[in-house]
Amino acid sequence: MNAGYISIWIMLMAFILLSTGWSDFVGLTIKHKRWVFVALAACAALQPIQETFRLGPVQLHVFAGTILLMLISLLAMRGPLVWDSRGYLLICALLAGMIWGSVRKMYSVDPVFFWLDPMLDGPVVAGVLAAAFSSKGQHQLTVLLYAGAAAELVHALLQRGVYEASVGSLQWWDSIWIAFVAARLISLLFMLVRAGVTRFIAIPWRNKGGSSPE
Repeated sequence: MNAGYISIWIMLMAFILLSTGWSDFVGLTIKHKRWVFVALAACAALQPIQETFRLGPVQLHVFAGTILLMLISLLAMRGPLVWDSRGYLLICALLAGMIWGSVRKMYSVDPVFFWLDPMLDGPVVAGVLAAAFSSKGQHQLTVLLYAGAAAELVHALLQRGVYEASVGSLQWWDSIWIAFVAARLISLLFMLVRAGVTRFIAIPWRNKGGSSPE
């Protein structure tokens, strides 16, 4: 499958859900649509700009649009204790990225004992962790953006010799969107289970509340 195909397909599905009033399933509620479109347009315009840095034996390729989106996703958080929330999400992203990168390294050495697929297990594990850290779609996407960058660095540092890490490539975005879908599915499953348990617990109380004798 060509790189970027999964990203286009998932983004198209997310756009359809957002446009038809199913934003709760996507987890990305859009309040200020004009500013969101301006930010996305700026990220898309800057995406072709690529810069390469060298961190020891690692050659890190970064795309300007992706870095801008990472900063916007973190700065867009609102509410009380916002700095504590940002710090918490960054710590969660670091933990998820370390596990994600370690899974990639393990499969690059011996891709035999895999769960779903050697290319899917890392993003799926990261998505499950993001769902465990937060149930909000915006927080999950922020965690996964930074976790994806951390995973690239961890995977690169675990390699021997010179390794090239890329933050913002088409393959990288495919992994991010797969992880986000996994996170949303886990969150929706948890919501369904919680609603079912709540309804099951409420049945005995509803039966006890019959009409009073006259």
